Amino acid sequence: MPFLQSRQVNFSRIVTFVVFSLIFGIGLLFAIVKLSGSGEIQFKLGDDVFEVGDAKTFSERIQEDQSPIPFSSLSGSRPIYVQHVGDDPAVGWFAIDARSPSSPVNCSLDWNIETQVFVDSCNEISIFPPTGEGLTRYRVTISDFGIIEINLNQIYAPDID
Repeated sequence: MPFLQSRQVNFSRIVTFVVFSLIFGIGLLFAIVKLSGSGEIQFKLGDDVFEVGDAKTFSERIQEDQSPIPFSSLSGSRPIYVQHVGDDPAVGWFAIDARSPSSPVNCSLDWNIETQVFVDSCNEISIFPPTGEGLTRYRVTISDFGIIEINLNQIYAPDID
């Protein structure tokens, strides 16, 4: 009749494994903190390009509502208005920073539906045209599939187009 052999626990191997694992883990954590503080590693959350949706659908909505579509950012730091001007859904798009130019932290940019202009909520005499000229705007493109794409890391500069 066979009998079962009990395995003996080798405590010195276990202790050695635990010590080396801790040293490796602490070293790895130190390396990550050191590299992230040096600027060699950049943490990036989210995409560079925000896909809004179908250009034809959104242009019709903007025209019917007579106002741009507001989008708040997840972090609250970069809300935008998506605006369309004109009859062709393939052109005339603007992505406008919805923060107040006079006080970006405390105030916002509002849309006045009667006058069809943007108004600085902290300085109501500051008004801006529907295209957002004079405000921070981001590059908008329409994909081959008719999707509105906004590059939130690329400021729109009409002189470059």
